[in-house]
Amino acid sequence: MAEEALPPSQPTALSSAILAGQLRAVRRSLMLAGCKVAPLSDINDPEGIAFEKNAETDPADLGGLTPDAAQALDTLKGMVTSLGGTFSLKSAYRPPVYQAHLHEVWVKWVKELRGNRSTGCRALREEVGAEFKKHQLLVRQQPVPASDHALGLAFDAAVAMPRGARWNGKRVTVDKLAGLAGIKRPNSRRDPVHFKVIPESPAATGSI
Repeated sequence: MAEEALPPSQPTALSSAILAGQLRAVRRSLMLAGCKVAPLSDINDPEGIAFEKNAETDPADLGGLTPDAAQALDTLKGMVTSLGGTFSLKSAYRPPVYQAHLHEVWVKWVKELRGNRSTGCRALREEVGAEFKKHQLLVRQQPVPASDHALGLAFDAAVAMPRGARWNGKRVTVDKLAGLAGIKRPNSRRDPVHFKVIPESPAATGSI
């Protein structure tokens, strides 16, 4: 009885993707071999990969915020706009691995590569500089490696209030309105866009 010939195996899309990734890694290692600065760590977490891929196009992730943080955001935005101010949301929930990536990009660029003119580091300097720009990072604001963003307890928003703004007849500032909404800016001078939930804060009452 003749043996039936097995059909030739076809390369799967997954194996092709893995091979392509390995080849990219090899080429990248060769390209950066002449630089003493270590390259950026790879992002292997699926959620972190999605955030990195869509960093320039996707809106801030509100779905990952806790209910308290999401309500506080809406409350603050409503109060600010009702007084003629502006509220521009920059960032909300971030996966832990993505937050760590932002921290690493900042450190690599600001502390190791921004002023590095070594010929061997040229390729890495261009790569990290592009990442720094893509994520709209600022030299004066260093992302922390672990953040309240990863817990869904914080968001970043640029808020501007008209001069002399009043709420219920009393003068208010951004921080006073934030307090009414159940949030605060831990460091309004160094990181003026960062708001986080005040633990066990009562709901906004509409008065100061």
